[in-house]
Amino acid sequence: MDTKEDMRKCGQCHKMVAEANFALHETHCRRFLCLCPECDETVPREQLEQHREEQHSLVKCPKCNKKVESCDLMDHQSDHCAERLQTCLFCKLELPWKELSQHQLVCGSRTELCGDCGRYVTLRDQAVHELSCPATSATPQTNSKAPSDTTKTSVRCERCMTSVPVEDVENHKLRCPPSDFDDLDLRTFSAQRTPVVRRDLAASLLGGLPEGGDDINTCPHCHLALPIPTLLWHQVKCQMHLQRR
Repeated sequence: MDTKEDMRKCGQCHKMVAEANFALHETHCRRFLCLCPECDETVPREQLEQHREEQHSLVKCPKCNKKVESCDLMDHQSDHCAERLQTCLFCKLELPWKELSQHQLVCGSRTELCGDCGRYVTLRDQAVHELSCPATSATPQTNSKAPSDTTKTSVRCERCMTSVPVEDVENHKLRCPPSDFDDLDLRTFSAQRTPVVRRDLAASLLGGLPEGGDDINTCPHCHLALPIPTLLWHQVKCQMHLQRR
């Protein structure tokens, strides 16, 4: 014997009702229930205004002052508010969501020294570097021989101040543009305590000085603007400072 009853969907409350009880249910629904025009939720007819006031009245978000419906306020604060706090992927600092993108752009550009290969890697590239680090990606030795040292040592180029693997130093020097001060005898300036430079020496290094000798130029290292005679002395000291860093 088939005991399965036929079911019908009530157009008022959208519930499935047994066919035998459908007429009575539908009459009850039409008399006592109604659909909210804002959210299509079934509510008691006498509570419709209360429902609309509690759920659909506009309220201000306490963080960003944007007006949203009462029923959407919690979702707005957790997922959409521009002032909601988010954590930086790199430094774990909490800051407003509207500032997160610019912060992570700068924060992710910071570098840290890889303890395995000795190279400086940006924070945003560390996850990829861990998979491709030459010091950790080498195939382990299975025989009795000691594993070869795959760590590459880097040195800093005295001209452009970039880190270069030791085995590539000679090739890098051929490609690296020479500094204007490579041939300058720094001992000429070691005894000087005031920024005074001979005009003939300044002219030979800078390709000639203009009449008056008071023209202003900028240091290529720190971009400080100085008179040309003073600038030459400053550039030497500035380069010596960078080389010692």
